[in-house]
Amino acid sequence: MPEPGCGAQSTLRGSMRPMLECAETLRPDAMRLSFINESHDDLIVTSGGVNLGSAVGNDVVLDGKEVSPWHARIFVDARGIVLQVLDPTAQTHVNARPVLEKALLRRGDILHLGQAAVAIKADTDTIDKAIPSPGERSTPQGARVTLRGLSGAHAGRAIAVGERVVVGSTANADIVIDDARLSPRHSAIEVLDNGIWLRSLGSAQGANVNGIGVLDARLRSGDQLSFARHQFLVEAPGFNVQEPAVGTPPPAKAQPAEPTLRESDGNAAIGWLLGVAALIAIGLYLLIHRGL
Repeated sequence: MPEPGCGAQSTLRGSMRPMLECAETLRPDAMRLSFINESHDDLIVTSGGVNLGSAVGNDVVLDGKEVSPWHARIFVDARGIVLQVLDPTAQTHVNARPVLEKALLRRGDILHLGQAAVAIKADTDTIDKAIPSPGERSTPQGARVTLRGLSGAHAGRAIAVGERVVVGSTANADIVIDDARLSPRHSAIEVLDNGIWLRSLGSAQGANVNGIGVLDARLRSGDQLSFARHQFLVEAPGFNVQEPAVGTPPPAKAQPAEPTLRESDGNAAIGWLLGVAALIAIGLYLLIHRGL
């Protein structure tokens, strides 16, 4: 008997299979599930979707503790990569935050189904690692770079980067992460005139960018940056806007011309006022004399 598709529900070996959402087939996005304990090979998620749980019949059968028989489904639709929790009583977390129904996933997310951990990665490990030599730092006009804490010691915080911040375990670091896996001065995040860069300060551990281990890398708005279990979202609105050349100010916005009063217009206005005054005077004269 064929397996039921999306939108269907059935029982399989005594376990009720929950209702599955249908995935759209038009979106080309593809992401990869990377199982942190290496219990399975990496799996590409495309339009078809992937079911995960402990029951036989799932696309990925997980045997970790607290994994539900039909735990979750990951699929692609017009919104992006979607996590659908099939068992609301199961322990499901994205970046250490509980999920009861649905969540949008992005590169770099860490998904926990019970105690089974899955990293969401791009379908290929392609990251720009050729960072430039240190040079003059400059932030494009109107742009700002912020690290927003997703999990770990800085969860919920928004940290402005400015021109340069140092991440490390020493109290003198700009972003202090008290973790034995980090060096005292672990990495720097720099805003140069040609991009946002993660630069190793001599640590052999480096960091993860969208789930990929790196020492140095170019960062972009929307990237997820992790140091051990401490995760940040890179926010850089306006950073990729094309800037005018140095020394060339942007063209001034055209302002509407102020109306001017010509001499002929002034003479006409004075004549009109005199005429109105004369009519009022005549009316008052007639009213007074006739009333008398």
